[in-house]
Amino acid sequence: MKTLAAGLVCIASISAWSVHAQTNAPAPASPADKNFPTTLQPVNPVKYYGPRKQKKKKSKKTVTYDARDEYYDRMENNWREREKREKTLEMGGSTDYLKPPYFGHKKPPKIRPLEKRKYCKVCGIRH
Repeated sequence: MKTLAAGLVCIASISAWSVHAQTNAPAPASPADKNFPTTLQPVNPVKYYGPRKQKKKKSKKTVTYDARDEYYDRMENNWREREKREKTLEMGGSTDYLKPPYFGHKKPPKIRPLEKRKYCKVCGIRH
């Protein structure tokens, strides 16, 4: 009988403990709770595994001679153009159109006999 009484006491204490545990169990977190993990905001923050931004290196401030180099380049180009112009003027003008036998034509006009000469619209002379 002692064992039966001890068994009943054990069963009663276990049932009382289970009822007490059910009443004091933490309630599931509601979705309105801001700390509740969701698929949009999981418990652990998502790490970024993309390429890292490179740190800006401090550049030494040195003197640049860009403006001076550009000036020398311009002067050299101007000198070359001047030399070309002088060379063409020495050879008799920049184009053949200015020479007397051409009279503004690309090719010198054909000289015809006096009876067959025609009035030219380009230079205003009979050729």
